[in-house]
Amino acid sequence: MSQRVAIAVRNASVANRYRYIPKIPRWFYSFVPFKVATGGSSALVSLYLLELGGNASTVGLTFALASLASMLGALFWGRLSDRTLRRKPFILLGFASVPVFLSAMAFVKTPAQLIAVNTAYAFFLASTLSVPIALVLRSVRKHSWDHAIGKFNEISGWGWVLGLVLGFGLSRFLSIPQLFIAFAILGIPSVVMGERMIREAPIYINRRAIRAFGNYVVEKARYFPSFILHTSFSLPEGLERFYAAFLLFWIAAGLYFPQIPVLLTSEGYTREVVYLALIANSAVSAINYTRVGAAMGGGKERVLRRGLLLRAGAFATIVLGMVLSPVLIPLAFASYILAGYSWAFIGVSSTAIVGEKAGEKEKGSAMGTYNVVSSAGYIAGSAIGGALISSAGFTATFGLGLVLIGGSLALLKR
Repeated sequence: MSQRVAIAVRNASVANRYRYIPKIPRWFYSFVPFKVATGGSSALVSLYLLELGGNASTVGLTFALASLASMLGALFWGRLSDRTLRRKPFILLGFASVPVFLSAMAFVKTPAQLIAVNTAYAFFLASTLSVPIALVLRSVRKHSWDHAIGKFNEISGWGWVLGLVLGFGLSRFLSIPQLFIAFAILGIPSVVMGERMIREAPIYINRRAIRAFGNYVVEKARYFPSFILHTSFSLPEGLERFYAAFLLFWIAAGLYFPQIPVLLTSEGYTREVVYLALIANSAVSAINYTRVGAAMGGGKERVLRRGLLLRAGAFATIVLGMVLSPVLIPLAFASYILAGYSWAFIGVSSTAIVGEKAGEKEKGSAMGTYNVVSSAGYIAGSAIGGALISSAGFTATFGLGLVLIGGSLALLKR
């Protein structure tokens, strides 16, 4: 009898647990064509810059300007959305920017023109970074926020990977301008789907009060974030060394990610190889992100240090590949996969540490500071990396990245 009771209690507990898992809002899927288009075209800007006569320095400058425009755009569009209490028009604006600006990129003739179009593109695209959170939180009950945002990020992330896979397949048959046009067309359905599926949420969102997602930042080096929180800034006591460590980490990321396509292209590898590297990097991170987060528990700093050690391994591997040039391609792939795997540890733990150490009252502003630190570090790293490669080469640049990761680890061990 007691066994039956125990089974009944267990079954009731399981049923009650799944009772509160919300139905996924249909508008989440309006982001799929958008992510396919942005993911598939993500490698094209670097490759087209090189085809138009640019170099590593040009690529670094392009990424730095785009990151700056994206950061400023997220702040501008998010605050304008909060002020007007409108969400849908800003998301549709971001959706519409994809076919408009990708089409424009197909017709540029010089690196300067491409840089200008890409910078404007990043600014308008940023309207999809800070606004969707209001709709996500409005679409489900508060106790289901974690589940809803997890599904939103999962759908967006795999849409991005699908875009990379399509880019890999199409790049065999189409030129880069034709690929821009193809992905511009693939992005159009998001505008139509968004218009039909997204319901306006005319509510005010106090972003500083958002606990569940104030710690969500996605690595800008590999793909656009699903969203960004715009908040005020603060420097809570005890977080100084973490911010310093994160700054070094993001500078190193800026030295590394924009230049991998440049390295592969300079060694004579085709667009298909670049796409394969991006697919491997993004997929390994997406597969492991949830698993690492679920297993993290209270050992956040340990998980962060492990992620940084893995990232150091990624830098060491690419430096070794530069020295042993006959095995550059397998070591470059191994490095890129390690970098993606490391982000599953770093992305989960770093933001959780900031949120935990800041406390409830300062969590929002502490994450605002983290967003600024990460953006500033990546902007600086992108600009420095391009200039350093042009003057000292890839080995010295990636070696500097390894030193910076070492400095980040040293700060965390204090």
